[in-house]
Order: sequence, then C-alpha cells, then structure tokens
Amino acid sequence: MRFAAWAMTLALVLTAAACGPRRPQPMTAFEGRLNDWTLEILSDSPELATQAGVSGEAAGGAYNSRLDDRSALALERRRSAAVRRYAELRAVDVSRLDDADALTYAILRAQFEAAAGAASFEYGDFNPLGSVTPYVLNQMDSAFINLPIFLDERHEIASAADAEAYLARLRAVAVAIDAETARARADANRGVRPPAFIMDSTLAMLQETLETPLGEQIYITGLRRKLDALAAASDEASRAATQQRNQQILARAEVIVRDEILPAHQRAAFFVRSDRVNATDMAGVSELPRGGEFYAAALRVETNTTLTPEEIHRIGLDRVEALNNELDIALRRIGLTAGPVGERLAQLTADPRHRYEETEEGRAQLLADVRTRVAGVMERAPQWFGRMPRATLEVRRVPSFLEAGQPGAYYEPPSLDGSTPGVYFINLRDLSEMTRIDLPTQDFHEAAPGHHFQTALAQELTDSPLLRRLMIFNAYSEGWGLYAEQLADEQGFYNNDPIGRIGYLRWQLWRAARLVVDTGLHAQGWSRQRAIDYLLATTGDARGVIETEVDRYIVWPGQACGYELGRREIARLREVARNELGPDFDLRGFHDAVLLSGEVPLGVLEGLVNEWIPEQRLLAERERRRR
Repeated sequence: MRFAAWAMTLALVLTAAACGPRRPQPMTAFEGRLNDWTLEILSDSPELATQAGVSGEAAGGAYNSRLDDRSALALERRRSAAVRRYAELRAVDVSRLDDADALTYAILRAQFEAAAGAASFEYGDFNPLGSVTPYVLNQMDSAFINLPIFLDERHEIASAADAEAYLARLRAVAVAIDAETARARADANRGVRPPAFIMDSTLAMLQETLETPLGEQIYITGLRRKLDALAAASDEASRAATQQRNQQILARAEVIVRDEILPAHQRAAFFVRSDRVNATDMAGVSELPRGGEFYAAALRVETNTTLTPEEIHRIGLDRVEALNNELDIALRRIGLTAGPVGERLAQLTADPRHRYEETEEGRAQLLADVRTRVAGVMERAPQWFGRMPRATLEVRRVPSFLEAGQPGAYYEPPSLDGSTPGVYFINLRDLSEMTRIDLPTQDFHEAAPGHHFQTALAQELTDSPLLRRLMIFNAYSEGWGLYAEQLADEQGFYNNDPIGRIGYLRWQLWRAARLVVDTGLHAQGWSRQRAIDYLLATTGDARGVIETEVDRYIVWPGQACGYELGRREIARLREVARNELGPDFDLRGFHDAVLLSGEVPLGVLEGLVNEWIPEQRLLAERERRRR
C-alpha cells in the first residue's frame, strides 16, 4: 500500500519546522491563511456552519436563515476555489512552520491535492471537504433527501427568531431542489445520467414525498415538535401567546411546503421520469466522459492512496479468501458444515431464531438491545482509551420516509459547540435485514468504540484549527470504524456469542467484498446484477440489504473502498508499534495517538504513529525508573 509518500512529506515538513525559527508573533502568516480558507468554506456553506455549531463570526456572518447555494454557478466557484487553495498551499514556506502548523500543512496538502484533482470534472456533485459523485439526483444524497433531515436534526429553535429563520430556510428548499434539477438536466445533455434503476429509485422517493399528507411532511412534523417544546419551556403567563404565534408559524410553513416545496418535487420527478427513456443499465462510471479519470480521482479522495483499481481488486479477493477460511471453521462449530460459506451464511440469516419480530414491539426490543450493548462498551472503554468523548451518544431509528434509500445504519456527529449529541441511526424498514447475527458488530462500528469515539474526540480538540476539525478523510474514519469491530472482537465481546462472532466475520467479509465489487462496477464493466450475485454468493446476506448496498456503490464510487484499506493500515501500524515497543506497547496510548489529532490522511497517520513510538518508549523508561 502506497502511504510512504505522505509519510515522507510529513517527515520533511516536521524536519524543516524543527530547524526554522519559533513564531515571533501571536499569529503566523500560515495561520492567517488558514483562517481565510476556513472563513471562505464556512461562509459558502451555511449548512456546514450549522452542523458544526460555529459562531456567526467564524462563518462570515449570520447563517441560520440560509441554505447552501446548489446552482451550477456556485458549484463552479467551489471547484475553482479548490484548485486555487491548493496552489496557495503549495506556495507556503514550510521551513517557517512550527510542529503544530507542520502537521496541519501535511493534512491540508493531502486533502487540497485530492480535492483539486476531483474539481476538474464538469458534471456531478463536488464537496471541497468531502467527496466527488457523478449524479446530482440520486436515491442517497440529493437536496430533496438531505434538507428535510438537516432541518429536522440540525436547525435548533430556541426563540421566535429561530423559528423565523427556519421559515426562511424552508422558503429556500424549493430553490435548492430546482437548482439540482437544472444541473441534472445539464449533465444529461452531456450524456451523464444515472442508470435507469437508480432513476427508478429516485423517482419512487420523490413520489413518496408527494403522496405524504401535508401535515405529515417532515418539514412540518419537525417544526411542530420544536415549537411545542418552545411553548412548554415558556412561562405560564406567556404560554398562550406563544402557542398562538406557533400556530401562525406552522400555518405559514404549511403554505411554503404546499405551494413551493412540493411543486419543486413535482418538477424534479417530471424531469427524472421524462429523462429515464434515455437511460441505460450501465452501472459504472467508466463509460461517462473521462470516466476512468473520474474513478481514479474518486479513489484518491476516498482512500488516500494511489492504488490502482486492479490492485484494490486483488487486495479484496485475497482478503475474501482468508475470511472464507475463518468463517468455514466458525460455521462448522455451530453445525453448519455443508456447502459454500456464502450458502451457509444464507442459511444462518434465514433462521428465524436470529431475527427480531416484525412488529413495533420487535423494533422496540431491538433498540433496547442496542442501547444496552452500547452502554456496556462505554463502561469498559477506559481500559482501551486514554481519553473518552465528552459528547453524549444517542440511538435513534432512521425516519420512516427515508428508510427505503438509506443504509442499514449510520452515525451523525455532534456539533462542535456540544448543542447536539452524536446520534447512531438504525434503519428499521425490514427487521429481516437487521438480525442478531450482525447487529452487535454494526453497533461497534457506527457507535462505540467506532465512529462516536473517532468523531467526537476529534471535535473536542479545541486547540486544533477549526478547518482540521471540519475535514473528512473517508479511509481514516471508516477504517477506524472497521478497526473498532476488530477491537471489540479482540476484547472478548463475542466470547459467549458464537453467532455474533460469525456476524463480525461476515461484516469483515463484506468490506473485503466491497473492494471487489466497487472496482468491478467502475473499472471492469460489471453489471448491477453481477455485483448483486457476487455479494449474495459471498456474504449470504439478505437480498434487500445487498441491493441497497450495490446501488450505493454505484452512485458513490470509491467510498466503499475506504473501509478495508483504512483498517488494514491502522492494524498494520499497531503491529509495527507493538513489534517496536515489545512490553512497552500500550494500547490506550496507541489509540490516543491514532485519534487525538483528529481525522487525518493515512500517510499522515503513519507519521503520527512513528512519532509516538519513541515517545512511548521514553515514557515507559521513565516509569521504570520511578518505580
């Protein structure tokens, strides 16, 4: 795996910084430039500013009444800005950076370079701090999906002014949906459109919203819930007036949804329906304009490596073979001995003893089990981590109107100001997809000790530059989530649960198979059906789960490759440290070294661990002398 280049960059920068002068003034030129970039990015994205919970000053002014500009012109500005920021970063004199700034430089160098490469494509969507995707309208990540979640989960209403800001944002929703529809139409004119089956899923989600009664639209139900809480918190003398005002606000919101937002959904649905006749079932991006380059750019962003699709495909095949051998042994121990591993996993999945009852009571029991398991991890976690997250962690179900297009589970981080907790969302659309076989491992990945530890701890690094705390490195974050599953296994959470351990091995198998499928779809011409058939044969998982996952890989190229490549690197670095330190190795210290610089590219992570090893050796020697 090719991490050496970034590790060398970090080493050279830190060496230059060590030889350079210490900062003579409160703010260096580099810090000033960093502040400029942060302000530019936050002022361009009021939604990011809201999610982060930053001050109006940090975001260039008040932002809680605005949404992101999704127009073609705004997207072109973002792409141009990403290229310019990379040029400005390369002009920095690294010899004048101290250690802290040198680390920030190395992190930005990886992110800005990948973003600049991804900014060269005219179609799709572009996030200068996240990813590049080929299709504007899809079943996972479009305005008509993201904005109701954003307003429901992130827009706080603690005053009448906050409620008015909510209405202002509500009026901007239709503008955002129409802007994406216009960009999707422009992309279609370039020959870029999703496969027909993705368009069908997208259209179904748009239609479901259009068929939802006005009073049950999430824009209205979320607002009503927040206004009710606001009225309940008011003093008795003003409560009646507050309730009357709230009814007026709700009535205004209903007019906006009815007369502006739902017609925008209709326009998007009309476009998707009319353009579907031009779509094919081609699943990968290879046939799109500069499709091979697009996939290479997406892999660079999502994996922090320069591995080729062929190399990634081979890594996946080798890992699948190794896990199949381990699963064969585990399945034989519970009496499943006949047939390929995938068939035996399918038998296990179909066994009703491992399912929750498909009722609201069953869903409640599932959520209760998850909360108990997460609490058990949190109780034992101080044995493995030197620092624990301060932010709370909540377990919630995915809103029902989003269930069809969302993955089985995901984690939403807390805000930087602590006003909202970290949330572990579980998709309860079909409990046959959420069995006792796999659920424990999902909890360890998405919640604790997975994404909650990795994300919440990063956001608590208040001495770290804000821009670093906003950055996303998929291979680091998802690699940590997958490593967290491995850690739970190593710490004995499956000692009395052989079925759960098979689920853990299957989750590991899934991530290996993703390497095969993602590269197969986007670099080797695989069809959707071939990808589904491969995953059915390999994982034995439920067809509904597999179909949703394959469609996710199709609209988000490269992202699924970050999990296993990131885990491999974290596990490799742990073994390097263990071999170097011998009895002086400390798991808590290693995890702090991995987590307490925030999200970083994998090459920078290698440099951080290599720095920690002699520090830990010295600390252990001092402790021996003290004794």
